[in-house]
Amino acid sequence: MSIEQVNQFGTSIREDTSPVVFFETVYQAFQQAEQVAGGPVDRFYNMGGYTVRLRFAGSVLVSGITPALEHLAVAPSPAPDLTICICDSTSTGINMPPPLWPADVYVARGDIKGYSDGDIQIAFYVGPKILNVLDNKQDLAFYWIRDGYQLPYYESGSPLRIILHWWMRNHGRQYVHAGAVGTAMGGVLLAGKGGSGKSTTALACLDSALVYASDDYCLLTNKPAPYVYSLYNSAKLEVNNIHRLPYIVPFISNSDRLHEEKALLFLHEHYPDKVVTGFPVRAILLPRIAGRPETTLTPASPIAGLKALAPNTIFQLPGAGQAAFQTLAQFVRQVPRYYLELGTNVSQIPDVILDLLSRG
Repeated sequence: MSIEQVNQFGTSIREDTSPVVFFETVYQAFQQAEQVAGGPVDRFYNMGGYTVRLRFAGSVLVSGITPALEHLAVAPSPAPDLTICICDSTSTGINMPPPLWPADVYVARGDIKGYSDGDIQIAFYVGPKILNVLDNKQDLAFYWIRDGYQLPYYESGSPLRIILHWWMRNHGRQYVHAGAVGTAMGGVLLAGKGGSGKSTTALACLDSALVYASDDYCLLTNKPAPYVYSLYNSAKLEVNNIHRLPYIVPFISNSDRLHEEKALLFLHEHYPDKVVTGFPVRAILLPRIAGRPETTLTPASPIAGLKALAPNTIFQLPGAGQAAFQTLAQFVRQVPRYYLELGTNVSQIPDVILDLLSRG
């Protein structure tokens, strides 16, 4: 593909703009940044049963990216399944390669129309200027942000979600917008749009016999049976719900910015015995505010489960579409579904979930 016009950086472009060429340009720039930064800083994690290497160009982004993943940390591996190279322009002095496409090809979710093919995916978020690139053949990806000192709190809470979504879908895992709590024997998936009560439910379970896998994003698989893998030990809570869970207040990491951000907590740091890497899924719960004191369960249909799970996942992830929808449709048919009618007495929530799980 060759074009001659001006991109959103005001740069005149006339060259081969194929995804392959752009990927190589990014790789070369990253190698320069890594050299300037004094070499790579490596971290390794087990995500969904796969070993993922995070290869940082310098240390600036380490403290922003890794806290949410620390419960998944593993020893270094000479042959990781996926390597994600992470860089910023401000600390390294190496500019992010300017997009080789015009501004009018951006579509929803960071997708770039015509600039992702079967092997290489590209997404770009214009606001914070975050570039995500993945080569599926090489199992190699790049996450590049303009200013590593200004990492948005949501990127720290759920890091690398676009790249993980792309890569995991080709390896039997569906990245999904959902919470998950349970026991070692099995648990429940918490599905629903923002504000439905997923985070409140997940955090209410910290002070109970239940363990925590997610409050926002996780990985699912249908084979050989429904299973949820934890991705992040972080939790995000709307400020107006903090009073319902006063015991979390000392652990909020961004308490000085709650006027513009959700409360962000890294639970592995404060509840290491409560955060687990995953468990079998025994049921899907659809939280909704009941407005009465007690919390109860009401049966829900497969369609209700799919409506709670699919749109909130697909609309957030570049490239997600029919395949993700079919995976989620299969998932919701395999396990029971219930509305979790959330009462004002938050302490009842874990008891209701434990009672459901005890029924086998």
